[in-house]
Amino acid sequence: MTASTTQAWAALLDLESWAAWWPAISDATLVDDPGGRTAAALRFDTPRPIPPLVVTLTVVDERVEERLDIAITDGPMRGRGVVTMQAQDAGCRLHYDIELRVRSLLFKPLEPVLGQATRRAGRERLARAGADLATLAGGQLVDSS
Repeated sequence: MTASTTQAWAALLDLESWAAWWPAISDATLVDDPGGRTAAALRFDTPRPIPPLVVTLTVVDERVEERLDIAITDGPMRGRGVVTMQAQDAGCRLHYDIELRVRSLLFKPLEPVLGQATRRAGRERLARAGADLATLAGGQLVDSS
């Protein structure tokens, strides 16, 4: 993306803004974390009759403008993710590595949908998320191929 690492990092750490750039998230609200870490309740709309999915995402570690480690610490799913950032000539490059698993039987029907997140449709959604994050950070997404 053409945004600087400082701009992209600020947008990435603003968990409340995730609903503005991550298409699957319909709402994000900061919540208290017993360990004093940054955490947010993320709401994902789901197909009926399944109720919306709400999980708590917590920042478990960060290396400023380099790496963000996140975990789902509450809700019907569990998972971890790492977002890495590298400065480039005209901005920065982000890489997402996310693993999600269903913990609640109520949401077990969503497991195949989560499995698709690593396939073509999921990659397209992540590309759209990357473009929206770049815009929010004051830049544009550039083709990295």
